[in-house]
Amino acid sequence: MGRITIKDIAKLLEINPSTVSRALKDHPDISQETRAKVKRIADDLGYVPNLQAISFRNRKSHLIGLILPDMNMFFFPPVISAIEEKVRQEGYNLIVLHSNNQLEREQENVRICQRLGVEGLLVSLTSESSTLDHFTELVDQGVPVILFDRVNDEFDLPTVIIHDEAVAWEAVSHLANKGRKRICGLFGDPKLSISKLRKGGFLKSLQEFDLKVEERLLIHAYDYNHAAKEVEKVLEKPDWPDAIFTMSDTLLVGAMMALQKFQVKIPEDIAIISISHGEMPRFFNPQVSYVQHSGTRVGATAIGLLFKLIEKESIPKVNYIGTRLILQEST
Repeated sequence: MGRITIKDIAKLLEINPSTVSRALKDHPDISQETRAKVKRIADDLGYVPNLQAISFRNRKSHLIGLILPDMNMFFFPPVISAIEEKVRQEGYNLIVLHSNNQLEREQENVRICQRLGVEGLLVSLTSESSTLDHFTELVDQGVPVILFDRVNDEFDLPTVIIHDEAVAWEAVSHLANKGRKRICGLFGDPKLSISKLRKGGFLKSLQEFDLKVEERLLIHAYDYNHAAKEVEKVLEKPDWPDAIFTMSDTLLVGAMMALQKFQVKIPEDIAIISISHGEMPRFFNPQVSYVQHSGTRVGATAIGLLFKLIEKESIPKVNYIGTRLILQEST
């Protein structure tokens, strides 16, 4: 037998399909005896509600879409966990799609979400996302879209971010206040606004403390292996920097790999500080100072705001997440 339907149950019990439907929903007009009989037969036959049909009738899919540029093992897992917890509390389901940091894949993921009839969408953009035209049809259909972490300020979509420039400035200023004079900066993809802003905060701090900007100490890397190789190139020369700032956990891992390879004493030879979710810095010896950028708070805030939009409430266009400086042994 194929998929068991309400009509099959109705035929076996010789009652109307609408009676079966109402009994499965515990409708008060249906007697307790009939409800129990219908549910028993449904269980025995392995009846499963056709959610697609229900969604079509109700015009509600109870699906939330989440599009990520990659599976960054350091930041996105707590983001996903926080989003999923809220989604389940609200009786929805979450679909997670990865764009592999490619605009074409991001566009295809948006089409998938559209076909599935998601009721809301959260997105962290790829580095290639210079246009957001692929979100226009969804938004025009009344589906709210919120960008987080990797955003594009040029487009009129709500965002959830930290004060990226100010956070980088705070971290680097701490190094400068500790007497560090030659500070190396590690940044992500230069096309990303998040990289530009954090690099801007780094440079602003150097300028305010009258510290020299050395081009060879301004590094862009795309993953921790790339970061490790770039820092190794710096350490191969005798004039080491006396501090390193990394804009993410991924780049922190790469920097620490290089420092350990060259047996650098931290913080005696080189101090190090990072922007971090907060887990990774505790795995190193010595533990690394960081400005906490909580993925959990980002995810919880983004999904909370999305449900407000689904309920037709208004929200600010830019929503900032708070951060805090955590000082440990590395500085």
